Amino acid sequence: MNKALFPEKDPWHRDGLLFETICWLVARKGAAANEVVSDPHRRATNQGADSVKVIFDETARELRKVTVYEQKCTDDPRTKFRDEVLPAFSDWITGTRDDELLQIAIGLLARFNLTEAESNRAYGRIALAPRPIAFRAALTVSPEAFPQNECKKVFKDYDDLAVDLEARFGDTFPLKDMRGWFKDFAALVWAKIEAFDV
Repeated sequence: MNKALFPEKDPWHRDGLLFETICWLVARKGAAANEVVSDPHRRATNQGADSVKVIFDETARELRKVTVYEQKCTDDPRTKFRDEVLPAFSDWITGTRDDELLQIAIGLLARFNLTEAESNRAYGRIALAPRPIAFRAALTVSPEAFPQNECKKVFKDYDDLAVDLEARFGDTFPLKDMRGWFKDFAALVWAKIEAFDV
């Protein structure tokens, strides 16, 4: 295992990777039998689909929903949401990243052993409007007791996306000392990794 995964000189990369992994674990743990979540990135990223989840109706043999996740570990959640998360979500809506979305979603659906006809239907559901797409943003925030009115400020303009209210989710991870917390958490993670015979 390469300790460069947790670089000291660029703690934001370390913290972003750890936060994305935490969010992925939450998504996986909460996924039902008919839901599949993509694997997390192995490196910290600035843009893109941090994770994607598909919901498949196994009785009707149809794709029900595709959820795109963006997770940002930041000292400035409002700016990060406004300047990076919202534009990234907008790209998925406008079709700018359709090829990527189709590749990820169809790959996840392979778990359900789709026939060619079922795969073509799923492809059409994703490629043609109205698409069953939803978005989930998660950001670190401070202070540790983060009031609801501050949450609303972080996610201001979310309703500008051309999707229904039910398709827009916003999660917060409140921490008193975000960088200090992730530094301590990284040390615990690394100790666990070193304890394995890998």
